[in-house]
Amino acid sequence: MKKGIIVGFVAGIGVLGVQAQEADTARVWTLHECMVYAVENSPRAVRQQLANANLRATYHEAILQHLPSLSGGVGLSAGFGRNVDPGTNTYTTVNTLSNSYSLNAGITVFNGLQLLNNTRGSKISKLRGEEQQKQVEDAIAQETMQAYYDFAYTLGSLTLALDQVAASRDNLQQGRRMMALGLKGASDVAQLEATLASDEYNLTRVENNMRTCELQLKQAMNYPPEAVLRIDTAERYAVPELEATDVEELVDLATATLPTARMAAMDVRLARLDLSTAKARLFPSLSASAGIGTSYFKNLNTDATAFSKQFRDNLSKSVSASLSVPIFGGWSRQTNIVRMRNNLRSSEQSHIETQRQIAVEVEQAVLDLNGSFSERQQAEKQVHARLLAYRVAQRKYQEGLLSALDLQTTANQLLEARATLLRAELTWQAKRKLVDYYKGIPLLAK
Repeated sequence: MKKGIIVGFVAGIGVLGVQAQEADTARVWTLHECMVYAVENSPRAVRQQLANANLRATYHEAILQHLPSLSGGVGLSAGFGRNVDPGTNTYTTVNTLSNSYSLNAGITVFNGLQLLNNTRGSKISKLRGEEQQKQVEDAIAQETMQAYYDFAYTLGSLTLALDQVAASRDNLQQGRRMMALGLKGASDVAQLEATLASDEYNLTRVENNMRTCELQLKQAMNYPPEAVLRIDTAERYAVPELEATDVEELVDLATATLPTARMAAMDVRLARLDLSTAKARLFPSLSASAGIGTSYFKNLNTDATAFSKQFRDNLSKSVSASLSVPIFGGWSRQTNIVRMRNNLRSSEQSHIETQRQIAVEVEQAVLDLNGSFSERQQAEKQVHARLLAYRVAQRKYQEGLLSALDLQTTANQLLEARATLLRAELTWQAKRKLVDYYKGIPLLAK
């Protein structure tokens, strides 16, 4: 009997719409669909995607920095009046035409592994951006989940308020019939009318709260405010017996999988690379280059040597190497090393703080899950007891053994117990989802 009452109550608040007049063919959104829609339409997620595209481009650029640089040039000049004849290297007053061609290549042979550190740092930054993308999406999903359950609670409260108004109207009609038969006085009917007015006021308040929660869910989803949004709260976790959770194991799993923890670890790696790069600036750098060029000259007043012959005869080649040794730079390099070392220590402390924070969050989530499970069980028992008490009160009121005020008190207690069960049920659902997230199950996983 008890289980049947509870199952019937939960089924009664399972699938609810925003308004009763909406078409049956309107789409009903599940929690997963709402979270996916929110992530796909979030400007925050799009901005992070664009930032990650820049990080990928920077990583590709860092890889290509290891390759030699290559440049070419073509020059064309015309001389009029007094100018230098490049063939005789003397001044002349005739009109001339000349052009040149060059091709140069250069490569950094050694610069204290700065290029390698930059490549490693760019790769870590790219991976960190991917983790930040997950963090942004998870934050959006959690905000949407909270708004979804708040909306679901107001929808369930609306159903309870409608039931309460319907019951109060039935009691009022029955009270009026009993007054006509002389079994009840005018004061009892007046009390029933006041009860109905109070329940109708509560219904209006719940409707307004429901609309507010609906708007908040639409805002979290970036859903059009004027569009219809109906949610399905029937799909829920099954309610098993309370399971023991190894908090230490869950903390280890969370610190290994959560984007926040992985980003903090990557920040430490980036700080180490920055320190290594700062130290590398104390080492000499060696670079090499090579070039090839040729030219063509023509006196516009006389015939010139053939282009192909000049191209071969004027061909020049060059090879060079450059060694740069840092001797003194105003102590800027040493100061930069001190800054990078302090940044590394700060990143290590932030990593430790993040791990501690995650440990506290996980332990609190487990405590909340266990507590909400126990509250749910107690709320079920309370609803069963209040329902029996209300039925007894109705019979006593019909038999003239109970006043209308006492009947109202019993009805309010039943309404409060049902609302408590609804809140406990949805809270347990949310906490279960959060604990699964700490176990490594993505929020957006079906």
